[in-house]
Amino acid sequence: MAENHDIDSTASVVVDKAYHWRPIDERTPRGPKLQLIHRPSGVANYGILGTGPAWWTHWCKVPTFDD
Repeated sequence: MAENHDIDSTASVVVDKAYHWRPIDERTPRGPKLQLIHRPSGVANYGILGTGPAWWTHWCKVPTFDD
């Protein structure tokens, strides 16, 4: 399997250019663990998104092991 990652422009982060943050909207899963980010501050975390207003702006799936 070909790798699909690169080093960002600051040379400080390895990124996957095919894997993107998704905006939080009405279809965002509520209750299970997600990766969450507050884009303006750059703070990311694993957590659970509740039903009320969220500080988080975007989410993405948690990766799995390929074995």
